Amino acid sequence: MGIRSFAGKTVLLTGAASGIGRACAVELATAGAQLALVDIDADGLGETAAAVRARGARAHTLVADLANEEGVEGVARDALAALGHVDVLFSNAGVAVVAPVVGTKAEDWRWIFDINVWAPIRLTRALLPHMTARGTGYIVYTASLAGLVGAPGMVAYSTTKFALVGFAEALRHEIADKGIDVTVVCPGRVHTNLHRATRYGNLGFRRFLDQAPTWYGVTKERAARIIVRAMARRQPLVVFGGEKLGWWLKRIWPTGGLAAASWMARRLQLIGAHDD
Repeated sequence: MGIRSFAGKTVLLTGAASGIGRACAVELATAGAQLALVDIDADGLGETAAAVRARGARAHTLVADLANEEGVEGVARDALAALGHVDVLFSNAGVAVVAPVVGTKAEDWRWIFDINVWAPIRLTRALLPHMTARGTGYIVYTASLAGLVGAPGMVAYSTTKFALVGFAEALRHEIADKGIDVTVVCPGRVHTNLHRATRYGNLGFRRFLDQAPTWYGVTKERAARIIVRAMARRQPLVVFGGEKLGWWLKRIWPTGGLAAASWMARRLQLIGAHDD
């Protein structure tokens, strides 16, 4: 445990074309890591790779659709071939569905589970034997505060993030004696392009985000600094953003926490009169 250096470490990072993924790639490259970058957005991936290389780090790009099982298996195989081995699996790619539960389609559930849950699990299962054989490794998952506090109006998204938090926690216990650490990151709102990978059944929430003041949320650069610093310390759980007050309240006073979550959901136009 303790603070460790990323200098010379190999990192497989998904969702690298923008947002938290790009910012963390740059932060890790600055710390000396060598990266395999994964995303379905080839142009954005190229921009991230250029930013990584500008910091003197190696960047190998893998364009892949993580909703596809064969695509995930190909990512693991190609990353091992390009890097030799993977010290850090950073499973960051994610999508969202914003709609009341009765407004979501079976296809929405399949899509969000394939990317938010099955892709991290499949990558873990593919790379974990290699880490175990080497007796060292590190796995990081980007979840959400919606994986700690249920988010009304975002039931599908919240369900996948709760699943990822539970998977990460159980996995950490299971492999604690293998020399492999696990961290799950649960941010509140971060200023990213997640809306491009969001299916909206509630246009009121989209309008709220478009009109939200700049102080609401964390910049992706600040988020990356928080995450990479926490990674260096191998923290099991990383929670940040103003919305974490709701998580604290839920832990101390569950009834009050539920009431606060409902109030916030209405405030953010996730539920109520603005359902479309």
